[in-house]
This record gives sequence, C-alpha cells and structure tokens, in this order.
Amino acid sequence: MATLQTETTTSSTKGFQNLLEPDRMPCMTKVWQPQIPNRKENYLSPEELKLNVLESPRIVRLIEELSGNDKNKKQELKRVVQGMLNEIGLTRSMPVIRWAGICLNRILKKICTGVYVNEDSMVRVKKCIGSQPVLYLPSHRSYADFVLMSYICFAYDLEIPGIAAGMDFLSMVGVGALLRKTGAFFMRRSFATDKLYWHVFKEYMRSLVNVYHTGVEFFIEGTRSRSFKALTPKLGLLAMALEPLFMGEVTDVTIIPIGVAYEKPLEEQLFVYEMLGVPKPKESTMALFKALKILDVNHGSMYVNFGQPISAREYFGLNLNRFNHAQLPVHVQQLSKRELDLVNKLGKHVISQQQSLIVLTVFNVVSLYINYRLFMDKTTSLQQLADGVLLLSTHLKALGALVSVEHTSIKSKILDSLDVHKNILQLSMIDGKVTLMKPVIANIQTINPTKLKGHNLSTNTLRNSVPAFSLQIYCNPCMRWLIQPAFVLLVVRSMNEQRFSSEQIQDNFFQLRKLFSTEFVLDTEQEVQNEEYNVSLQYLMKSQILSQAYEFNQNESEIINVFLSTIAPFLCCYLHVIETINEEFQETEFTEKELLVKVQQRVENGLNSRENHVHPYCLSLDSISIALSSFQLNKILTKTKSLTTVTYRTSTSDDLSKYSILLRHYCQLMPFNYLSNYLFLAKL
Repeated sequence: MATLQTETTTSSTKGFQNLLEPDRMPCMTKVWQPQIPNRKENYLSPEELKLNVLESPRIVRLIEELSGNDKNKKQELKRVVQGMLNEIGLTRSMPVIRWAGICLNRILKKICTGVYVNEDSMVRVKKCIGSQPVLYLPSHRSYADFVLMSYICFAYDLEIPGIAAGMDFLSMVGVGALLRKTGAFFMRRSFATDKLYWHVFKEYMRSLVNVYHTGVEFFIEGTRSRSFKALTPKLGLLAMALEPLFMGEVTDVTIIPIGVAYEKPLEEQLFVYEMLGVPKPKESTMALFKALKILDVNHGSMYVNFGQPISAREYFGLNLNRFNHAQLPVHVQQLSKRELDLVNKLGKHVISQQQSLIVLTVFNVVSLYINYRLFMDKTTSLQQLADGVLLLSTHLKALGALVSVEHTSIKSKILDSLDVHKNILQLSMIDGKVTLMKPVIANIQTINPTKLKGHNLSTNTLRNSVPAFSLQIYCNPCMRWLIQPAFVLLVVRSMNEQRFSSEQIQDNFFQLRKLFSTEFVLDTEQEVQNEEYNVSLQYLMKSQILSQAYEFNQNESEIINVFLSTIAPFLCCYLHVIETINEEFQETEFTEKELLVKVQQRVENGLNSRENHVHPYCLSLDSISIALSSFQLNKILTKTKSLTTVTYRTSTSDDLSKYSILLRHYCQLMPFNYLSNYLFLAKL
C-alpha cells in the first residue's frame, strides 16, 4: 500500500486542550472581565435595545402605515410591537449565568471524558475582534451547542453573544426564562406571512448587529443535522445580520465559522428514528427531566474549533457597492437580488469552512471501516480494525481532515470508542469479532400511523434498519473529505472498459457532483468545480491509487473499495427515488409526502425480498427529500406552488429514464452486493 506524507500540524488535534482537566475547568465565580466584540462608547442594556427597535425609523414608519393615521390604532400597534419585543428580546443575569455554569461543570464531568477546544484558534479569534460586529456561526449537531458556546466564551473571557433560539424553548416552563437570562433571543419558526412580526424581528436582529455590543450567534443550517452531514444554509438570519453592512451602517462584519463535533451527541438515537419517520417529540420541561437519564451514559468527548475569522467586507470585495443605497433613507430600502446572491455565496462558504473545522473522532473512522467491511461481507477482528483505522486516518489527514487518531495505543483508543458506542458496535469476547448490535425497538404500532412522516414501517424493518442508520450517521462527517475522490474513482471505473479522454472523466465527474451538490452542499461554480476535481485527481495519483493513465492500482483495492462504500447508500437512495417517480408518478402531480411514503414502501419491500441495490439507509427521509430537491434543481422535475400545497411533476420522461439508467449503471459497478452486508441481521 502507498505511504502518504501528512502535515501533522494541520491534521492533528494536538493544539486542543481539555477544559475538564482540573486546572483548566472554568471557575464560574471568577472575576469576569470579558473582551467585547463590538466596543461602543455607551453600551445599551437589553431594555434599551428593545426601545431602540421600537423607536427606529423602520418600525415607526411601519406603524404609521398600518394604523392609517388612526391614533388609537397606532397606540394599539405600539403595544403589539412592545409585546413582540418582550417575546423576542434577550436579557442578561450574571448570577444565572454563573449558577448555570456551575451546574454545567458537574454535568459535563459526569457525561463526558473531555471538552476539547483548539486554543490556537481561540487566540486568533480574540486578536481580531473588538471594533466590529461579530457573528459566531457554529455547526449544529445537538441542542448542547447552545450552552456549549456560551460556556466556552465564559471560560476564555469572551463576551457571551446573543443566541438565536427557536420559540419551542420559550414554551418550556423555566427553561425559556433560563435561556433568555443567559443571552438567548427567540424567533418563531415561521413568520413570513406576519408582516408586522417579520419587520420587528428583522429590526431587532439588525440592531443586535448595528448597535449592540455582545456579538450574535446563530446556526446557519437552521436546524440540527440529524444525519451529521452539512445542511444547505438558511440565509434569512445571515441576510438580516449583513444588511447593516450593505446599507453602510457599519464598516465591516466579522464572521467566525465554528466546527463542533461530538463523539456521541445526546440525541443520537432520536435522530435515527426521526430520519426513519418517527415524529420528533415535543420539547417540554417534563421531557427534559425524563431525558436526564443521559447523565448515566458516557458520551465521550466534544471538540470545538474556531475558524479563521472572515471579514465580510473583504470577502465581498468590489461586489460590495454601498453607493447603491446612498440616495434613499436606509429604512425604506431592501437588499437587492445581487446582494442576496452574495449572501448565498458567503453562506455556502461558511458551511464549507465549518466542515473543514469539524474533528473526526476515532469512532467516525471506526464506523467508516466497519461499514466497508460489512459491504464486502467480511467479519472484522480488533487487529484488522486497528490496521484499517490507521490506514483510513492517514488518508483522511492527507486530504486535510482533522482526525483525533494517533498511532500510539490505537487498540486502546478503539476499545474506548466501542465502550462509548456499545449500543451500536461490540467486540465479542467469544470470537474477537466486532459486530453491530441489534437495538430494542419499541412497538411501532403504538405510534399513530397518521403522524408518521413517511410509510408505516414494520417493527422488523426498524429493527433491521436502525443499526445501519446508527453506523452511517457516524460515517457521514467523513464525507466532506471522501465524496469527491470517490466520484472520480466511480467515473473512472465506469469508463474503464472503453476508450475515453480526460475531458470525458471530468465532464462525468461534474455531472455526478451536480446531482449530489444539495446532498453534500457542494459549490456548483465552474471555477470551484475545476479546482476540486484537480485536487481530488492529484490526491488519487499522488497516493498511487490511480496511475497517470487512469488505471487502478490493484495493491490499493482496499482503500478504493472504502471510497466506493461511502457513496453507495446515497447512489442507492437516489436510484430508488427516481425509479419510484418513474413507476408511480410519471404522468401525475405528486407531493413530497406522497413520494416519501412510496419510496419507503418500495425500499421496505426490497429489503424484505432481498433485492440487489437496496440499502437500509435508502429509508432516510432526509436523503429522499434532498434527492427530490436535487432532481428539481437539475430540471428532471418541475415544482408548482399554490396557497396550500407544493406539487411536483416530471419534466420529460427522457430525462427521467436517462438518470435512472445512469444511477443503476453506477450501482452495478460497486464491488459488492448492497444487501449481502446485512444478512448478518437474520443471524442475530
């Protein structure tokens, strides 16, 4: 096998320090003099901030417009706006923050082995802030992200930012008030049709950036990623936060991408069930108390990595033309389509940076290797697993990933990770093999079928699918690094028995990349595509996986099959989505819900009859929905919106057939039978 040279300074976690060590754990009673991100001559209090919004030209103008010069109606609208601001607005209580921190110290010590922070990245952040508004944009994989960021800011003497939180938390007795006093402000999940609320919230967000001093934190993905993959950015809050820059009210905005990784998120199994269609449980204080049983479970380590601060002004460069807004009062203007396109580009860049910052844990690499072995229908001993983890971590580091795998004591580290994830994988004491665990499944019949988001899956299907889902979601964070080399390998294999040019390989790579650009949040600009294709190709050739003549190195068959195994579940899912559309909806309109039901029903039948090219992960509602969006963006489907529904229809049967044939061809090129790896389930 080829030996890769890696840069340990950029691909290791040696610069991360554990906050749970006795001499590093934050003392919540210390004298706290935080560094202020956006220094002002006079700092507004939370109440003054709300008054600033109420008296802003935008809200005054809106109230005048809606009241129609009726004084009574005007006073009533002001009271409504004040009520909205009281619902939205953050407060600050240092006694509450300190008390919450003391509780968090105890909880973290009980459930975690470490909270690792890249201190070099923190030093870099602290050097660049102080004179401009700051946006902290963490990846979002757990509800713990809310408290973890504030905890770290307190530990490193950074002002705790205002944190955007969903209204669900506000309805939780005691919890909403606690979050508000530690800096949370609240937003309704949907308010596009409520003009008054939309303008009030937008103005509050602008004021946080423009005149408040703490910095703002929100999750650009909009929601927690159940699959642990990147999600397409939601641009509403980012556009609101950047509007003062476009309008010339601030000279710059500093954006700090943050990668947060969990060895085992608190919601792990909940996410698996949600992707299968089981409804998300309603947030409540009672549910929170019931969830405290997690205090008896070891969740391993957490990693927080702050990225290189981004100057929005420098990022936009000459595209930032604020003279366009100089001729009219700011409060009567909105962002143009061109400016929104710039926000969209920046949002995707932030997502890319977040993924680069996420630390891959030992169990991420373990899952990747075990998944490959299952695809090849091979059992795995501890020694084989250790060798495989070292091989994969070497390749991941060569690709630029941060991997918490060191060569020393690798078996011990693997055993520790298996102990954290003993609900998924276990090392048998009888034959020394690592096997997937079959979970205990609650009776699906206790769930109201009308509440399921997809098909009413049988208990047996759940029992056989949950292990595959549990393993796959830990493989998914690695996809940031593996997906594009895997596409190159697949395209080369597809053309291996025919004469081809390098241009044909590149064109087919672009076609695959575009089809899965929504699934993996890939930039579709031609310049970016060219660069990433060249980087992937150079890596494969430098590591001697491919020759200069585009021939496979037979000595590297294992790593080739690992790459191909990473994309197999997604190829398989897209194949079943497009074939379901072809068979069920070719001549009719359909809704997303109807498609979810039919695809899950088709996949379940395929699993039961042991068809080829069927993988349990094809049941993922997330991937089915993303495939639907991808086919629409690729003009295979057309989308129609009405007041009450969104429907889809096939554009042309030719395009549908073309992509169906293409995906089936790629699936047939895989060096394994999709289902053979899950025959073990029948034996458990």
